[in-house]
Amino acid sequence: MTTKDRIIYEALSLFSIHGYEAVTIRQIASAVGIKESSVYNHFENKQDILDTIVRETIKRYEKVLQESNVPRVEEPDVSGLYDSICDEDFYQICTDIFLFYLKDEYISKLRRLLTIEQYSNPELGKTFKTIFINNILENQAKVLQKFIDSGRFIPGDAYTMALQFYAPVFLLLYKYDNDHENEEQAIAELRSHVSQYNALYKADNKR
Repeated sequence: MTTKDRIIYEALSLFSIHGYEAVTIRQIASAVGIKESSVYNHFENKQDILDTIVRETIKRYEKVLQESNVPRVEEPDVSGLYDSICDEDFYQICTDIFLFYLKDEYISKLRRLLTIEQYSNPELGKTFKTIFINNILENQAKVLQKFIDSGRFIPGDAYTMALQFYAPVFLLLYKYDNDHENEEQAIAELRSHVSQYNALYKADNKR
């Protein structure tokens, strides 16, 4: 791990425990084991560190999506691509993404940090809603609309369907946050949710 990477890692760890505003550059440097002035060889200021953390987290998320072979919303036949995925593979995709959000050191700590700061820092509150709520719901709604249009899902409001899918997942993240001993229970509850959701909305279940 490079010095820059160590600064990012230690800063995020401190931010996720104490909050962004409470942590100083001096504390970050101390956690890394370098002089305070050395931090400025890599970052302009604390905001630059946070911006880098957000970019790195998004990059890690994109990598997980790619490795999980998740059909992308921009794919012209995204509904057809999902039709080629069996139920067990779909459950595994959902599990992989859920565990990434739950256990990846970057995204889990960023979620904690933004949860802490969202009420006192409007900019960080906006970042929290963008990364963990709005972007996810909007992308899911686009995919679900394609499912509806193709006849894969029954007719309905795609955004509401996205809310109904993601809200329990979001709740499970907080239920099992920092409780990795019960990971199997978390996965079981996730799979039960996904199964019931599909039973409600997949068109072939209504024939």
